[in-house]
Amino acid sequence: MGEVKITKWPIDRLLKPNTRIDLILDIDLINDRIDVRNGVVYDITDHNVIISQTDPLMTRSMVGRELQVTFVGYEPISGEILRWGWNGKITKIDKYQLNQTETVQAIYLTAPLAGDITETNARMDYRLTIVSNDHISIQTHPSFGRVVLFDFSAGGVLIGVPAPPQATMGMRLWFTLFFPNLQTPGGQTIINGEAEVVRISYAPGDQMAKIGLKFHELDMKATRALQKAINYYMLEEQRIRNRTEN
Repeated sequence: MGEVKITKWPIDRLLKPNTRIDLILDIDLINDRIDVRNGVVYDITDHNVIISQTDPLMTRSMVGRELQVTFVGYEPISGEILRWGWNGKITKIDKYQLNQTETVQAIYLTAPLAGDITETNARMDYRLTIVSNDHISIQTHPSFGRVVLFDFSAGGVLIGVPAPPQATMGMRLWFTLFFPNLQTPGGQTIINGEAEVVRISYAPGDQMAKIGLKFHELDMKATRALQKAINYYMLEEQRIRNRTEN
């Protein structure tokens, strides 16, 4: 990822109410699992970031639990979209007066001090669903034939290929991922790398099979480009959700 950015901005300049926030509880690198629960920011005080309950619910037995808190937002000066994070703690789970008529259960997190907030990695489990107007595509093993990209994350992609697929579990192959250049209108970013087949799903009679590919050791440039893309599309999803809810 290169040099990690450390910001001196206070948390209330980077994080705003109604922003989606992610709580990373456990990371199991051996089994490629991560426990991430997301909520929405209600309020930011001198000592706490107050967020909505998560799904699955956080219980009061988790008060005192240390965790990593991350969110996607703009750098105030450059306008660059980054994923920020800090090491926090659940201080309490209690009632919160959301408005004049509604009281909800909320999670109170320790607010970071200026200088405690750093750029952090994209969530490995957050999968971005591809829609027709995203102009994102993938090329991979020629024997697969026409490939459809369903979603991608920092850890891999889910593709569709004609059934039966010319693939086996554990098979390694090269891929090229294309998506719009986020800084240059009309430009294109290209990521090359190696992936492993970790999932094959289809039934007799299916016209298409789904294949899950797990990335292997992307170089620094590719990793950085992928993280920027994920940050951008997560922020777009957040904007759409906020417009819909309002």
